Amino acid sequence: MGKWTNDISNWNQKWELADGVICLKNIPTESETAEDDFSWLSVNPESEQETPKISKAQLWSPPIRKAIGMRCITIDYRIIVHPDDSEIYSLAVLQQQDG
Repeated sequence: MGKWTNDISNWNQKWELADGVICLKNIPTESETAEDDFSWLSVNPESEQETPKISKAQLWSPPIRKAIGMRCITIDYRIIVHPDDSEIYSLAVLQQQDG
């Protein structure tokens, strides 16, 4: 992914490089630690967790120097969903400027 990085607040989804393409992947929320290690903590969820229909998974570019300035970025994207899913999905690309 070059110097592009996931936002630290992306806890249930991560951007990763797969076969030369940057993909957004769902990350399981189950703990990899054995339940016996946390006997004082109930880890049994009341219901199965689903991926939120509205999610925000930021992907940060490396800092862009003022002398270089912003340039046009072209992004091709494809959203693949389960055939039984009738929701409408979209992608928003936003510019954030710090400082």
